Order: sequence, then C-alpha cells, then structure tokens
Amino acid sequence: MVNIVKVAPIAIGAAVAARAIIRRGRGCAGAASASTSPPVPPVAKRVPHKVLFGIVEGENRGAKPMDPPVERDDDLFWLRDDDRKDPSIVAHLEAENAYTEAHLAHAQPLAKKVYDEIVGSIQETDDDVPFPWGDKGHTYMVRTVKGKAYPIVVRTLNDKDWETVLDVNEVAAPLKYCSVGAFRPDPSHDILAYSIDPSGYETYEVRFKDLVTGEDLPDVIRGTAGGVSWGHCDASTGHREVYYSTQDDAHRPDKVWRHVIGTDQSADTCVLHEPDELFNVGFGRTSSGRFMLIESESTETNEVHYVDITAGPGANQSLALMEPRYMGHRYYPEHRGDHWFILTNRDGKINFDLVRTRLTSPSLENWEKVPPALRGGNARLFEWSQGRTLESISAFKDFLVLEGREGGFSAAWVLRLTEHPADSEIDEGTIDSHACIKSWHKTSWPSQNCCVYTSVASSNLSCVGANQVFDTDTVMFSYQSLTTPKTVYAYDMRTAKSKIVKSTPVRGYNADRYATTRMEVFVRDGTRVPVSIAWRKDAKTLKGPMLLSGYGSYGVSNDPTFSREDVPLMDRGVVMAVAHIRGGGDMGRHWYEKEGKYLTKKNTFNDFVDVAEHLVATGWTSTSKLAISGRSAGGLLMGNAVNMRPELFKCVVAAVPFVDMMVSMCDPSIPLTTGEWEEWGNPNEEKYYEYMLSYGPMENIKKGPKPEVLITAGLHDPRVAYWEAAKYAARLRAANETKDSRILLKTDLAAGHFSASDRYQLYKERAYEHAFVLDSLGLSNAKPGWAK
Repeated sequence: MVNIVKVAPIAIGAAVAARAIIRRGRGCAGAASASTSPPVPPVAKRVPHKVLFGIVEGENRGAKPMDPPVERDDDLFWLRDDDRKDPSIVAHLEAENAYTEAHLAHAQPLAKKVYDEIVGSIQETDDDVPFPWGDKGHTYMVRTVKGKAYPIVVRTLNDKDWETVLDVNEVAAPLKYCSVGAFRPDPSHDILAYSIDPSGYETYEVRFKDLVTGEDLPDVIRGTAGGVSWGHCDASTGHREVYYSTQDDAHRPDKVWRHVIGTDQSADTCVLHEPDELFNVGFGRTSSGRFMLIESESTETNEVHYVDITAGPGANQSLALMEPRYMGHRYYPEHRGDHWFILTNRDGKINFDLVRTRLTSPSLENWEKVPPALRGGNARLFEWSQGRTLESISAFKDFLVLEGREGGFSAAWVLRLTEHPADSEIDEGTIDSHACIKSWHKTSWPSQNCCVYTSVASSNLSCVGANQVFDTDTVMFSYQSLTTPKTVYAYDMRTAKSKIVKSTPVRGYNADRYATTRMEVFVRDGTRVPVSIAWRKDAKTLKGPMLLSGYGSYGVSNDPTFSREDVPLMDRGVVMAVAHIRGGGDMGRHWYEKEGKYLTKKNTFNDFVDVAEHLVATGWTSTSKLAISGRSAGGLLMGNAVNMRPELFKCVVAAVPFVDMMVSMCDPSIPLTTGEWEEWGNPNEEKYYEYMLSYGPMENIKKGPKPEVLITAGLHDPRVAYWEAAKYAARLRAANETKDSRILLKTDLAAGHFSASDRYQLYKERAYEHAFVLDSLGLSNAKPGWAK
C-alpha cells in the first residue's frame, strides 16, 4: 500500500478513547466534603468579546467573506490560550477536574473494578504477528510486556534470536506523553528513522538509530508533522536521504523536505511547498519502492507529484506532476511494473474507479480501464459499480489489493495481474500486456457485518503496516466484528485460501455468550439508516440499558469493531449500538458527499435522533436507560442530539467534542480551520453562515432539562482545542434546569486530541467513562454521600 503520510482531519479521534486523567484542582469550590453536601461547580466569568464573521483585514476569510462582517458576542472567549500556560485558565480547568472528581468519587470503586476487568482480559506479555521486511530476510514483530506501557519492536534473521530494534518504553521514560508517529528502517535495515510527539500537540521530532551499533545518530529533525520516509539510499557509499514535512503557523502541513543523513537540518531541501491554505501536503513511497509520491490534498481535491528515487541522489531527481488539480477531482496512484494503477473519482464516479496508465504518459487523458487478459485465468473486467466504494489500493508484484465497501459493508478485493506477455493476446502496440487483469475475486469472511483491512504491525504501533514485501503471494488481513476480537489472516492471493495466524487473546471472553445483529431504521426523510448492535445473551433485558455511539463526518465509516473495553458494559446488561448515520462513508461516498456535509449536514443529527427514537419505541431501551457517546466530530453530533432532544437521553459522553464550530471555523489561525471549510462550509460566507448557525451546538443551547454529560478534553489538543470543551461545559451547565443532573468536564493537562499513549492509562480513562455511564444509568450500586 502507498503509505502517504498526511494529517487526518478531526475524524482520526473517532476510533480512539479521549483522555480523562483524574487530577485534583487547587482552590476549587467543588472541594466540599462529599459526605455532607454536593460540590459547588466552578463558575466561568463572563467577559464580552466581539467575534467577527466575514471580512477581516489581513486575514484569509475565504473566497467570498461577508462585507460588512457580522458581529457575535462570545463572553467565554477568554478561556482561549494558544500557549496553554495562562495560570488563571489552568486553575479553572483544575477546578473543573476537582468538581468532576468530587461528583464521581463514589463511582471510583466501580471504575477500578471495570479497569481490573479490562486489564484482566489482556495477555499483558504478548507477541503480535511476525512479518517479513527487507531484502536481508529480517522478520519484525511488536512485543508487549507485562507492566510496561509501551511496545517493543524486535526482529530476527533466524526466527529464534530476537534483537530489540526500538523499546518505546525507554524513549518514553523521560516524557509525560509519548506517541510514535513513524517507524521506518532504511532499505538496508541498518538505520531506523522514527518520530516522537512528546506533548500531544502533534509536533514531532524525527530521530535516527544505528541498528548495527545500537547507538543514536546525531541527526535530529525538529518541528515535523510526524511522517518520515526513506528516499534514495546507497549503503555502499553511506548516502541516505529521508523525506519529512513541516507545518505552518496554523499547524497545517505545507512543506515536504529532503534531508541527507549526516547533514544539518538547516541544509535540507524543500521539495514542495503548498501555499493554498485549503490544502495539506503528504508523502510516501510506492509499494514497489521506486517512487516517492508527494500529495497536495484538500477535502475535495488533490494532485500528486512523484520523484523517481532510484535515479540517484537528490540533485539527480526531478519532481514530476501526474495530473494537475481541478475542483472535485481526487486520485490515488500506485506503481507496478511499467504502469501506474490509479483510483479516481473522475466522470462523476464518486465511489472511485480503477484505471491505469503507462509511466511514460501519466496524465489524465491517457487513463483507461484495466483490461482483462484474453488468454488463461478467469479474465474479466473489474467494472465500476455504484454500490462499491474503493478506498485504498496496494500493489504487489503480481497482484493489486483494493479495500473499500460494498452494500454498506467493509470489503476487500484481490486482482491478479498478468505476469508475462504470453498471458495476453492484446496488441503490445496499443497496450502493455503486463498490466492486464488475469482474474479477480472479492474476499470472504466469517461475517458480513465486520471490519476487514490490510493488517498493521500492531494496534500498539499502527503507523507500521504488516505487508512490507512486494514480491509475495501472501497478504495479511485483519478481521473483526462487534463480538469477534481482531483476527489476523495470512491470505494466499493466488488460491484465495486463508489461515489464522493470530487471534487477539481476550482472557475470560467467550464469544458464544454474545450476539450481534444489524438492522435498518427508516428516518424522517425515508432513508434507511443501518444500526449495528451487540449484547450479552443472558444479560439483555427489555427496555434495558444501551450505549449508542455515532460519528457521521468526513466520510469516515464507523465500522463495527471489537472493543475489549466494552465487554464489562455488556456483562452488566448494557447493549452496545453503532449508528451508521449520514456524513460517514458507511453506505458509500454519496452517504457523505451528497447527503451529509455542507448544506445537508443536519441529516447527520436527524439520523442519530431518529435511530435513538426507534430503539426506544421498539423496546431495545428506554429514555431512562439510554446513554450516547461521540468523540471529536462525534462530539458535534452529541451537542446537536442534546439540543434537539435532551429528554431522549439519560447521559452523554462527549469526548474532545467539536462544539464551538462557529467561532472556530471563522478563525483561520486555529489549526485545521481553512481546510475544514470544504467539510462544513465557511461561516464567513453568507451562503453558509445562517445554516451553520442553525446547528452550531454552542449557539443553540436553550434553557431547560438536560441529560447528564461527561465532557473530556486534552490541554494540548491541536485539532479540537481544550477551550471548546471548557466553554461548552459552562454554557450547558448554565442552561441546565434538571435537578441533580451532572454536567462534568475533565481535562487532561498533559495530552492532546488522542488518547493516552500509555496503554494502562488508556484503560483507566475508558473505565472512568464507563463508570460514569453505569452510574448515570443506575447500575453502580453506589451514591454520593450527600444523596444517601
């Protein structure tokens, strides 16, 4: 697979638990004794502040900003501190943390029990799937060790003597937070490049390690976006080049650089600069290893340059453009032999089609369907299908692997390509017979309602793919469902036979005790919205407790995946449900592009509320037993659900929630803002202002009853700033008219958008969230002292 390194949108947070470390605050009114009276919530002062929507001199406010601008007051704007150091703001966040801790102190034994159950299900010392990597015959593997929070990468040449390549525990030892953004041995496998984010702000330091001596190299590349990929390398001369990217002041990756090992970073060459603030840059080597692809991409448009890194050192290389950008066109190339194989959405095929073109004629006018071979095999055309979405392409010597969706379900296809001219009778004067389809098939799995994808080395090191060999017949696939833990298969692409090589151990878990189903709900405009549901068979009750989650943004599919953290909930009778609402990509690109963004965004929120109403009406749950959860852009969904139907839900977990949409989206200095204008619209423009205002969570809070809400945030989060959660807690609490309904904020003062980098801390945070849900649903068997 072409591993183009790019910064994903807010969506990346959808599949990861938000951080929620428990800290004691200083001087918090909430420090009153839990045994005598309820804690008093912190009160955020109100300071009038004018926010302008429209034209502002000296700022990029979009193509058609309103003139004159519209003014709105944000009296909590003072909570914003870009440096994250203001003592008064930190004190306020600590007071909120203490208030939350006081309110949930009685649930701490339950949180501890849930945590123990989660950790008890882990095989703490475990080896992930070994996978071959490199021409020297190395086999790499990711290992976890009991008591250690981070993974250890090891390798061997003989399947017996394993040497440590990188012990992330040692790297993390002096840090409060440690996230590995990249892990790449050079082609000789003598030098390792890896990147570290020490704060959660997603600014990385690239480091290098000599794998022969075990020593760190003096080269350190600072201030990067996290990705690193090896360019031209010649072990005989010692010349090695790496590519990386840096960010502008708004945290937008805008430049790709080439660094020569042994030289100072100040001497690095800028290979490409993207000045358009709607676009981010990304880069990565093709599976063949010959080309470096450098991409400029907005939400709706992209273009790809490429460098032949086999041409020699950087001075001998040239940057070539494959196809210039034009609005709405996106394409993703892979290389094999004398051809590019490309996924493209041209000609209105928004679910993407597969085409090819020769290396010598890469531009769009030469793109054509990949023809079937006329001799041998089950040769047939891989036709474009409206019901099939192609999302990624991986090339191997004799095969292509396509991943995507069909009929709303996760899917993968294997295309066998012709190997020799004799396999085809097509005239070589018109087409290269090495690039024809000899046969193809769709892979099959134990359950249709699943998530299947080409494997990564480990969930503890997801930046490394497990398919690193180009000349192979075997591809590693990972499969999981709501009730099936992740299972890795070695899949023979030639015979379509597979075997299990690793089943994630979940101690004490018996899949036979659990059940799963998928239903479709007719929502208010007649659209059928899928819902995936899982439960423990002997614990489910009529109108019983349920946790319904949703996301619905960026075209990201919210696939049904297994979570060991959710088993303690199911064991206590909680039914787990996933709403595959519009705005995601679950039913194809139209689910997002045509029905879930811009001026159709309200479909996302309507779908979720209608699904919840159906689950209540059909006896799956009741309003007093229904909890909902959403993370990041899913927090936007939670904010709207609470505003639309607060009485429908008993409690809400809104993790790192994108709820201050209007104020954030008008300000181009905030990370991700300009690029997000092609997701939500630009509130500086009249076309979008009123529509976005009508569903902005912060602007539509009304006085009245509210469910219980736990809001989480990370102080160093560059994607959804901590102040959004802080402002939301203050506004929601001020509008709450439900006696004893808790509105709680928990901010991790040492992390960013993604969850704990420490695996044990991650489980503590998730257990804490689950304890809040169980307590709100009346399943904690405990009450605070003042309520007894």
